[in-house]
Amino acid sequence: MWMRENLRFSRYDINFVENVARYIDRGRSLTVKQNDLWEKIVHKYRKQIFSESNGTITDELILDKQWTNPVVEFDPEYAPLLWIKDDHICLRFPYNKDTVADLRRMLQDTGHDYGLISYVHPDQYFSWDKQQRIWHGTAYATLIRDLTEFALDHEFAIDASVKEIVDSVSGDEFDWCPVAELHGDGYMVSNLSAGLLRALPANEITLDTVRELVGLKVTISDAMQSRVAQKYGVQLGRIACQRTATVMVDDINTLKEYFKRTDHRLVVYHRQYQQYTDATANEEQETLTPTKFVSLADFRAHNKGLGDYYVYSKDTDNYTLDHGVDCVVFMPDVSFPFDALSNIAKKVITVVQNETSTPNN
Repeated sequence: MWMRENLRFSRYDINFVENVARYIDRGRSLTVKQNDLWEKIVHKYRKQIFSESNGTITDELILDKQWTNPVVEFDPEYAPLLWIKDDHICLRFPYNKDTVADLRRMLQDTGHDYGLISYVHPDQYFSWDKQQRIWHGTAYATLIRDLTEFALDHEFAIDASVKEIVDSVSGDEFDWCPVAELHGDGYMVSNLSAGLLRALPANEITLDTVRELVGLKVTISDAMQSRVAQKYGVQLGRIACQRTATVMVDDINTLKEYFKRTDHRLVVYHRQYQQYTDATANEEQETLTPTKFVSLADFRAHNKGLGDYYVYSKDTDNYTLDHGVDCVVFMPDVSFPFDALSNIAKKVITVVQNETSTPNN
């Protein structure tokens, strides 16, 4: 740092010295080749060093000093790089705790841009793969945008597979977020990754397709929300267009109506929910066809036990999580942590108990 502030470097050397200064500031290591070049430059400017220090510093004295972070071997297969493969965005760089901290901070600060609610941990959508030695996640448009800015800030190489997408977007914040817009009697979605495009349901506005769009982290435009409300009613429209919705116990019939008019493969609900259905369980089961209730015991290995929850599966006992959970219904004072189920659900509904309400009222 003393050299950078006191010596006059040639234009061929100043860029390298500036890079070394940035490495020091960010706590990054130099490679063996970079260190060799550093030693050559120190020796090259030995006369200036001696002169500017009034004879108190020599090049040998500088080279005797050790880097805070040890010099590392350069691995050409692990050079910093951001790229896209099979609808996943991937990032690699030599381990540095400060760089990892910067990455996690960026993901935490901007996670809401990906349509993810605040309690979803960043590892849910971009995580470290120990076997491949890379960070990776589904290539959401806004994730591509933020990782590109992160790569540029840390001087990582950016592959053409990323540049092609970045260059195709105008750059406005809104242009990076997939949005479902009205299109005649149907809808269209802007700013899609290839993977999201293939996952979209048929171009028809139904409660099921809206649920799938919301589950895919697509924002429902105001105009489309109005169309859904016009078609199905304000209350059903509000439940359909939000990933997380709240229903009062007094409005429990609205939730039952939502289940009657949607086709759910897998619904999970708290057992207390049964207390707020009609007098007969059979009628409630008809709203969640077929008539088969299954214990969630098989999910315990994945979620460390799910407590007082039941799963209603269209595949009866052969239910799996391959297609996710269509809907989770929570009750007040649930006995299992909220995140365990809500993180894997396309829709999360919380039934709020009215102060004067009682079961079966």
